Amino acid sequence: MKELILPKKILLGCATAATQIEGGDKNSNWYHWSQKGKIANNESSIVAADHYNRYVEDINLMKEMNLEVYRMSIEWSRIEPKEGTWSQEGILHYQDEIKKLIKAGIKPLVTLHHFSHPQWFEEIGAWTNRDSVNYFKRFVKKVVETIGDYVSEYCTINEPNVFVTDTYMDGKYPPGHNDDIVSYFKAAKNLILAHLHAYQLIHKIRKKIGYDNTMVGFAHHLAYFECKNSNPLTKLSKRLMDYSFHGLFFNGMVNGHLTFPVGFGYPIGKGIYCDFIGVNYYSRHIIHPSKNPAMLFGEVKVEEDLPDFRVNDLGWELYPQGLYQVVKKTYDKYKLPIFITENGIPDAKDIKRSKFIYDHLAKICKLISDGVDVRRYYHWSLLDNLEWNDGYGPRFGLIEVDYDTLERNIRKSGVFYSKICKEKRVTKNMIETYL
Repeated sequence: MKELILPKKILLGCATAATQIEGGDKNSNWYHWSQKGKIANNESSIVAADHYNRYVEDINLMKEMNLEVYRMSIEWSRIEPKEGTWSQEGILHYQDEIKKLIKAGIKPLVTLHHFSHPQWFEEIGAWTNRDSVNYFKRFVKKVVETIGDYVSEYCTINEPNVFVTDTYMDGKYPPGHNDDIVSYFKAAKNLILAHLHAYQLIHKIRKKIGYDNTMVGFAHHLAYFECKNSNPLTKLSKRLMDYSFHGLFFNGMVNGHLTFPVGFGYPIGKGIYCDFIGVNYYSRHIIHPSKNPAMLFGEVKVEEDLPDFRVNDLGWELYPQGLYQVVKKTYDKYKLPIFITENGIPDAKDIKRSKFIYDHLAKICKLISDGVDVRRYYHWSLLDNLEWNDGYGPRFGLIEVDYDTLERNIRKSGVFYSKICKEKRVTKNMIETYL
């Protein structure tokens, strides 16, 4: 391994999502989902990492770790627990958290929808409801009018492609539909429209109160797809998967262009509706043609017979080369600033995470040297957390959480990352100590 020097312009930090770390919220659809036994081991979101009560402690840990930026989400169900009813307690809580982050020298990036939403929204069909965009706009307006003096960077929607896949095709997320392709595309269209309208609304509100430095984007899960073989059906599956999982959302959320099968044309006019593109990258995906007629876009399978050091605790392949490929392809097409909004590894023993960080930061250095405008790296995650339907088993945190006591402990990989955040480099001594 060689020393790395990161450009000073790239800001380093961590990412989290409210439902995964906060706890205590019974108005979220994920709490109700957990009450149906839909999370591994019958676990619940009700405690999580108790960040809602321990955010001051966690911000102090972020400062100790030299984080420059922090991606967080605001839980819609805490702001609007009942339809049309606003929670002043929830609003004041997030205001205080954001102010304390800024006081600690950490710049927040606020995500407005990260897989979860109020149970009342779920019960009216969530993103398949024809009025869902208006409900979301109302929430966004309340949030930005509340924190707009403090927050200049917003991520409207997290991973719309993963959300609709796991909600309407794989049945992992509430309400747990399987192979419901009609709802998949209906929700996809509304998520695209929600982003477009939120983009305009956030800029409008921030400009009205005197700010011109607003950055609004969305976080897209980019998988690095490869074909298992040269069979024409496999290649077709790859193209279809790439379009339905990536291109459909890029067309809509970057260019405002609805394309088949979610729609046609430009519902709010031609333009660019992103100030940055957020890239969430984890692994390579091997595409096979599907034998299931309902799975029109092929099947994703992990590479078989990989050695242990090539996979994480969930069996996903460790493939840093894919980060370079998906970011380079995206930047070459859209020429918009890139934020790496998620990149991380479940690694309970903390024996692979430091190398994972090094390998992916090395690819980012290569991207920047090749002219790609990468401005942020948010490691996933700050804390061990509820990994949605997989429960508390996967350990993504740079900070270990003892779920019995909720005590925090910065892992060795967290110390390594904190030194990188401070020095903007990986030195020979750091390699010898941590790698």
